[in-house]
Amino acid sequence: MEPQELIEQYVYDLQNINRYIRSGTFRGTASSITRVQWLILRYLDRKSDGTIGQLAAHLAVRSSTMSLMIDRLEKTKLVYRSTDSLDARIRIVRLTGDGKAMIRLAEDRWVDTLTVPFTRLTDRERRLLVQLTAKLAGGLAQNGMTVGQPQVE
Repeated sequence: MEPQELIEQYVYDLQNINRYIRSGTFRGTASSITRVQWLILRYLDRKSDGTIGQLAAHLAVRSSTMSLMIDRLEKTKLVYRSTDSLDARIRIVRLTGDGKAMIRLAEDRWVDTLTVPFTRLTDRERRLLVQLTAKLAGGLAQNGMTVGQPQVE
């Protein structure tokens, strides 16, 4: 295969793996959140909190758009807003207990979803897959790409 064909095949396979993981994540739960809402929850889980401006910058959307997204997540009781202790004009967004539980549930299900396919690989293949994936992800950062920060319109 030519390099371009290899890249296309890799992207195709990666998309299939992603779809497979997502398909089992919230199966059997009452939760139905969008991909963008999920990205917001994951950001808050990693950072512990964030302002509307920080979240908007992370997803490359306007603050007004992010406010609407946070409104929807507040209605589902996955996040809450509080006033900054140093500046009352600033609102801090944090995960609720339900939001944190959703993150843990999803992560557990990701592992469960991939356990059987992953065990079909030899131990050497599993280690090599993880090493090569990490190397590829590291290469993205070296090319000026910010890993883990999708651009959403």
